[in-house]
Amino acid sequence: MKTLKKDGISVIVTVFNKEAYIEETIKSVLQQFNSRKKYQLIIVNDGSTDCSLDLIKRVVKNNNVYTTLISQKNTGPSIAINNALKYVKYSFIKFLDGDDILAPDSLDYMKEQMEKKNIDLLYGDWKWSNDPKKYRFRKNKPSSKIMEDSVTKFLISGWGGSSNLMIRTEVILEIKGCDEDVFVQDFSIPMRVAGNHLKSKESKESKEFNVGTTEKIICVGPRKVANRIMSNEGQTLYDLSIATLNFIEESNLLNLIEKNRALKKIISRCWRWRIKVSKESILGRFLFVYLLSKINIGLCSKKIRLHVYRTWFSNNQIRKIDKSPDVGRKILVYVGLDLLGDALLKVPFLKSLRKRFPNSKITWLAGKGSSVFQSSLKPISEGLIDKIEDNRSFGSSFFDLFKKNDFGSYDIIIDTQKRLLTTLVLKKIKCKIFISPCANFFFSDFVPKNTKTVNLSVSLINLVEIFHCRSLNYSNNFQPQNSKKFCICPGASVIWKKWPLENFIEVSEFLIKKRVRPIFLLGPKEGYIERNLRRNFSQEIGILSTNDPIKTIEMAKTCIGGISNDTGCGHLIATTGIPVITLFGPTDAEKFAPIGNNNNFVLSSVELFKSKNIDSIPVPFVLNKINLLLKSYN
Repeated sequence: MKTLKKDGISVIVTVFNKEAYIEETIKSVLQQFNSRKKYQLIIVNDGSTDCSLDLIKRVVKNNNVYTTLISQKNTGPSIAINNALKYVKYSFIKFLDGDDILAPDSLDYMKEQMEKKNIDLLYGDWKWSNDPKKYRFRKNKPSSKIMEDSVTKFLISGWGGSSNLMIRTEVILEIKGCDEDVFVQDFSIPMRVAGNHLKSKESKESKEFNVGTTEKIICVGPRKVANRIMSNEGQTLYDLSIATLNFIEESNLLNLIEKNRALKKIISRCWRWRIKVSKESILGRFLFVYLLSKINIGLCSKKIRLHVYRTWFSNNQIRKIDKSPDVGRKILVYVGLDLLGDALLKVPFLKSLRKRFPNSKITWLAGKGSSVFQSSLKPISEGLIDKIEDNRSFGSSFFDLFKKNDFGSYDIIIDTQKRLLTTLVLKKIKCKIFISPCANFFFSDFVPKNTKTVNLSVSLINLVEIFHCRSLNYSNNFQPQNSKKFCICPGASVIWKKWPLENFIEVSEFLIKKRVRPIFLLGPKEGYIERNLRRNFSQEIGILSTNDPIKTIEMAKTCIGGISNDTGCGHLIATTGIPVITLFGPTDAEKFAPIGNNNNFVLSSVELFKSKNIDSIPVPFVLNKINLLLKSYN
C-alpha cells in the first residue's frame, strides 16, 4: 500500500501535567529539525491543569517553529495520539511522552534504518535518569535488525513502549490508530502491528509488517515522576491485559497455542495481583480459576476479560475504559415465579442490564406459570426484554436434570434465584458465562464484590455490576415540574402491614394545608377505604381505584412524592423514580425497601421504635419526613 503522505517525519508529543519537563522535551525535538529535510511537530495538551500549556506556547514561539497544538480534555495518550493523526503530513511518525528527552540524532537515524531494512515499526532502547537533560547520549549508529517472531514477543512477553518507537504513517493508519479501549498505547500498537496479518479469514490480504529493533538509546525519561502512568504497576498490568484480550478477539487466525499461552499469562497476572496486592486468600475462589487455566480449562477471552475487570475493580488509581463491545450478545435471565411484587423488585435490575447491554437480545424465562411482564407490566418490559418464555414448567422437577432442553446456547445466563435443583438444571443450558447466587455463588463463574447485600433489588443489580469495571450507582430520580400532588397508598394485603387509615387522613390534612393535593391510589378491593375518605373529604383529594398497575404508575408520575405501606402499590410508584416514604412493620425493611431516588425514606417500626407493630410509627415523625420531601422539591 502506497502512502499518500509526503516524505518526512511527524513528531507527536503527548502532554499531561509535565511542566517540569516539557520545555526540555520539545527542545530535544526541535534541535533535530533542519531546513534541508521535512519535519512536523504536533503537540497534544491532554487536559493539563498545571502550567504545561503556557510553557509549550512559550518554547514554540521562542524557537520560531510552526507547530500544530491540540488541546483536549484529559482522555489519555491513546485518544490523544488518534486526534493527532488527523494532522500528520509526513510518511514517518515519532511518538514522544511529554517528560522524555529524545536522543540528538535519533530522528534521522531511525528513518534511515527503517528505509534501509524495510522496517515498518522500529524500537530503540531507552533509559531512566535522575536528570534526563544532563544525560550524555552516544552518537552511534548501530545496525538495526528485524525481530523474529514479533507476535510472541509482544503477546506473551508484554514488551512495548512508545517514546522509543518510530512507525510508518501508512502502518498506523492501516491498524486504525491506537486502541481506544485502553488508556495507554504502549502495548496495543506493537501487538496490532506485528499481528496485522492475523485479523481474520476475510482479511487474508492484510499486510504482514516488519518490526525491527536497535540497540541505540532513543530516549531518556526521569526516574521519579509523581503520578506517572507507566510507574503505576496496576495501570500497566491492566492495560496490557485488556490490550492483549482485544488483540486476541480481533485475530481469528492466531495460533491456538499462542492464544492459550497469552490467556494463561493474563490469569497468572490476575492471580499474582490478587494475592500480593489485594491480599486475597491464597486458597480463595480464584485459585480454582488459576489451576484450571493450567490445564487449558476456562480459557475464554470474554470470561477472562471479566476476571481482569474484577481483579482491578476497586483500584481507583487505574483509568479504566469500560468499552467492552456489546455486539449481539444472547442473554438468558431465569426468574422462576414472576408475580407482580417479585417483578417490581426486578425492574431496577432489568434497567441496569439493558443499560449495560443495549444491543443484546435478552430472554426472560419464567420457570413457573405466567410472567406479569407478559400481561399487566408489559408496557414496562418494552425495550428492556426482547423475548419472554413463560409457562414452561422448567427448573422445578428433578427429572428436568435428565431432559434435553430446547433453549439453544447463550453468551450469558443469569440465574436470579437460589434453589439448588433449579440452578443445576439451568447449568445444563449451554453458555459462556453463568451467574447464580445459589449456594453462595458456588456454581457461578463470577461473584459480585458485595455478596452481603440484603436488599433484593440491590443484590440483583450486583449481578449486573459483575460486567462493569467499576461500581454501579443505580439512580432513578424523577420529579414532575410544577406539580402540586402527593400520592398515598394506604392499603396492604394483610392487616399487620397497614398503618392506620386515620393516620393517612392526618397526612392528607397536613398536605392540604401545604397546598398539596393528596391522591389516594387504591386497589379494586379497597372500596371501604374510598368510602371513609369520601366521608372525611370533599374535593380536596383525588382517588384512583384500579387494578391496572400502569394507570397507577401514570398517576404517580404526576406527583412530587408518595407514601405507602410495604405493598405492591408502593413498589409501583417507586418504579417512576419519585421520592417515596415506605412504612414497615414486622417485615424486613432493609430487604424490601424500594431503591432509586436519593430522597427515599424507609421508616421501620422495628428499627426506629423497637416494635413489630406498624402503629408505633407516630404521625408527627412521618409528617417531618414529608416536609423534608416538599422542601427538597421547592
